[in-house]
Amino acid sequence: MASTTDSSSILPAFRVVEQCRVSPCGDGPLAAGEELSLPLTFFDVPWLGRRPVELLFFYRWPGLTTPHFAASALPCLRRSLALALHRYYPLAGRLRPPRPAPSSDKFHICCADGDSVSLALAECIDGGRHFEQLAGDDARCVHAFRPLVPEIPMAVDDGGMLALTALQVTVFPGAGVCVGVSIHHAACDGSGFMSFVRTWASACGSGEEAAAVPPAGELPVIDRTLVSDPRELYTVFCGMKPMTSPGKVHTPTDHEPAFVRSTFLLRRAHVEELRRRASEQMPPPPPLLRYSTFVLTCAYVWVNLLKVRGEEQPPKPDEGVGNASYFDFVVDCRGRLSPPLPAAYFGNCLGLCFVDARRSDLLGKGGVGCAVEAIAESLARMGKDGQVLQGAEEWIPKLAVRQPGRVLSVAGSPSFRVYGVDFGWGRPAKVEVMGIERSGAVALVESREEDGGIEVGLALTAPEMSRFTSLFAAGLEDK
Repeated sequence: MASTTDSSSILPAFRVVEQCRVSPCGDGPLAAGEELSLPLTFFDVPWLGRRPVELLFFYRWPGLTTPHFAASALPCLRRSLALALHRYYPLAGRLRPPRPAPSSDKFHICCADGDSVSLALAECIDGGRHFEQLAGDDARCVHAFRPLVPEIPMAVDDGGMLALTALQVTVFPGAGVCVGVSIHHAACDGSGFMSFVRTWASACGSGEEAAAVPPAGELPVIDRTLVSDPRELYTVFCGMKPMTSPGKVHTPTDHEPAFVRSTFLLRRAHVEELRRRASEQMPPPPPLLRYSTFVLTCAYVWVNLLKVRGEEQPPKPDEGVGNASYFDFVVDCRGRLSPPLPAAYFGNCLGLCFVDARRSDLLGKGGVGCAVEAIAESLARMGKDGQVLQGAEEWIPKLAVRQPGRVLSVAGSPSFRVYGVDFGWGRPAKVEVMGIERSGAVALVESREEDGGIEVGLALTAPEMSRFTSLFAAGLEDK
């Protein structure tokens, strides 16, 4: 369980030891001097204005030194990365905006022989002490994490194109190592992100070229023509602002050390207790509804965050805008389309799920049960057999009109199995989903301690985090 320890300690210092670029290797789809252009689909374009998908993987490695890592582990990381990029070659490409003519031209990912991605090796000064702090669960200053996150250059090159991927490995001498991965969201969603990372890690851990295949055994499917667009959603989405939730967004500065990140664990027993309480508070759910671990976790966090912020903004008794609360999240549409896309499709394939509820209901008796039912109902309405895209034209406009400060969203997913990423150094000691300090989202990954549990990551001000910690713990006590 997280606690709000002092987060104002001296921040770790870092230095870059080495920088290089890694190109895909092997016989790929591109011959020497050849170029390949992949058009973005309507699933991709809403994410053009979003921050990259950023994850940090922490691994304990007692006694590690930077020279030893650079001489032994880094060459293997490079070779395995080149093998993984052979399979996921769009990540080494560049994002090209539409050309002036013809007017029907689209955004493309342009891939050419000789493409490469940036890989940096960094070192943390006084690494042992800082590793245990950053890889922990207690409240930690958000500034401490940013040097670990590789930055994708935002400047365009001479052709007006943007890079899509950046990687960084940071050594904490005597303690461990952190692998940071940043990928432009327009290139792929979280499912594709994790498929690439698992392939890289598997190839590194085995040291064999044959291992540059996703551990699940399915090669990525990079055929964008599989995504049909009879309603011309690409044109609809391109004419709108990027998909950006108007939720509580906070960009920390050097003058705000009190803004902290914490991780909270819901054990399997906690989840079962929440399921029991929700079933008692609400009528039996219809057959299409399922009180899943995801639904129960989101409902519990939603209600507790409302309580934290509701102390200063009590809900109004009426049913107007002042009493509205929103929870939004994305769902994987691959299996929900008709016909479905392959599970290994590499790109974006996400639909938006909107949940509306009254704050007075969520903060009242049985509030968690109310939140559970609202989320489960909205998820069930996403449907299957091609119905998932009903009303898709309104996704972005609906986000734009929802009240700022009243939207909760989700980053990550327990289904990604992030704690299975092993580069040959063992399971991660901790995985952090970055960017939640900007978006105000809640980060969800599976528990590293037990099957059926879930880890919840939040970034709040120190006073908010202190209140949330107390509420989260109190709500799990036997009643």
